[in-house]
Amino acid sequence: MLKKSLKALALALALLVAVVIYNGLSFQKRTNNRPLPPDFKKGVFHVHSLYSDGSGSAEEICREARAVGLDFVILCDHGRPNRAATAATAWIDDTLLIGASEFSLDAGHMAAAGYKLPGYEFPPEAQEAIDEVDRDGGVTFLSHPFDRKIPWTDWQARGYSGIEVLSLYQLARKNILYGLILFPLQYLLSPDFALTALITYPTREIALWDRMNRLGKYRGIYALDAHAKIKTGKRSFLRFPSYSALFKILNVYVKVDRDLDDDPQAAAATIIAALRRGNFFSAVESLAAANGFEMYYLEADGRRVEMGADARSLGGSLVLKLPFQFGTDIVIKRDGEAFREIRDNGRQEVLIPIGGPGAYRCEVFLHSGRLRRLPWILANPIYVALPEAPAPVPASTPPRRVLNPEGPYFQLEKNGRSQGGIALEREADGGTVTRFTFSLRKESPALVDFWTALAHRERLDFSGYRGFVFEAQGSRAMRFWLQFRTQEGGRESACRHSFLVGEEWRRIAIPFERFQRLYGPPPDLARVSAFFILIDNGNSFDGARGELRLRPIGLY
Repeated sequence: MLKKSLKALALALALLVAVVIYNGLSFQKRTNNRPLPPDFKKGVFHVHSLYSDGSGSAEEICREARAVGLDFVILCDHGRPNRAATAATAWIDDTLLIGASEFSLDAGHMAAAGYKLPGYEFPPEAQEAIDEVDRDGGVTFLSHPFDRKIPWTDWQARGYSGIEVLSLYQLARKNILYGLILFPLQYLLSPDFALTALITYPTREIALWDRMNRLGKYRGIYALDAHAKIKTGKRSFLRFPSYSALFKILNVYVKVDRDLDDDPQAAAATIIAALRRGNFFSAVESLAAANGFEMYYLEADGRRVEMGADARSLGGSLVLKLPFQFGTDIVIKRDGEAFREIRDNGRQEVLIPIGGPGAYRCEVFLHSGRLRRLPWILANPIYVALPEAPAPVPASTPPRRVLNPEGPYFQLEKNGRSQGGIALEREADGGTVTRFTFSLRKESPALVDFWTALAHRERLDFSGYRGFVFEAQGSRAMRFWLQFRTQEGGRESACRHSFLVGEEWRRIAIPFERFQRLYGPPPDLARVSAFFILIDNGNSFDGARGELRLRPIGLY
């Protein structure tokens, strides 16, 4: 019996090895020898380096990118922001390294690029972080939105640039059985096939992307989330798979409106601007190079509308350039629904008349082969004859109850080495301003927490109100926390939300529903025990100093 079982096991293993060998040796990238058009730049998005948890330096990454013909690499190292990675933008080995970060937010991870380095930490709240990067003209992509370990959770947030439709690192973690059993052997025979075999059609991500495009303009992008290492212990790892192997799998083709400048910051701004416009497409590069592909809309009057842009009128045509020597299957979608399908296309150019309004995008597949169900090319939508969204009207949020109309209200709380002061000033109209000065110092290299706070400890009832509202001004751009605590019996809850101040007075309204719970049970707003306005090592730095001015704080 045992002998028979061993024979069966040996036969199964032999068959498995035979399949692996066949897959590796038979996999062949389709040939596309067309040069990349000069107004397109090819690169990769979401790469980790030694600035966080990647295995390679900026120089190593660019050297490997240049070896496979990439024009740019967008770092997304962990941090809020990662200052070293952000400052790393440079031309290295004729490759543009664009420094950026992957923010760890309360709602999940978000890749951001094109922002200005602030004098504080970016906020952990999704909408606040999105708005700050957007004001700087940058881009924000939700990272691996359906990841089992770190999914995106704040579906009320709006205004981000788009989502990672494919994330290779997430797919590798998802296919753990393949990764443990077949992947190492497959990788030895054919790294391209082993890594491409991790990819499946992103059904949930595509459906999410299409839903979001019914609400606004959102871009889809293929992301590597490349670390180029596999952990073998707490402090040990293998440098595998290599950056160069990963760089051959998922690429982003960006259409630029000018040549890339010799100045790396200006060159990076050109790439970021194209991503922000949505004028790019993604490709599973290991299946075939997508050099020469284009999609645009040709208006009836001859005006050309690029990916990500608005077409004014109906009656034009969607134009696809497909200069390939192999058959493709094309799927055109309008508002997420199938609009036109073309099987086994061999034409170099396809024109599709457009007679109805909508967001039009396309997916291109290889017509044959075992991996023909993978979206080889994913192009961003063109928005045809859609009504313009009304501009948001700033909400006027008057307080229904003022908490500190005049006189002393707050007490100063801080760690031992930090300093602070509270003073009251009278304005010309008779109103009161609380002037809060601070200087932050950590206690020692081992005790890294530091803070200075305006504190008010009193039993208060906030039930029946939607949130806080107040006006604030700072000596410079800074972020502070607004925190409140509730207590029932012996159980305490703490919730917080950050807010940004600048040199001009700003009205700030924060609804209770947007506060992040730090600990404890769900807060009971009828049993508030204290609230604080504070600055600490979560939003500022050791040695920081400044001044905050507050007009009376109210509830609305």
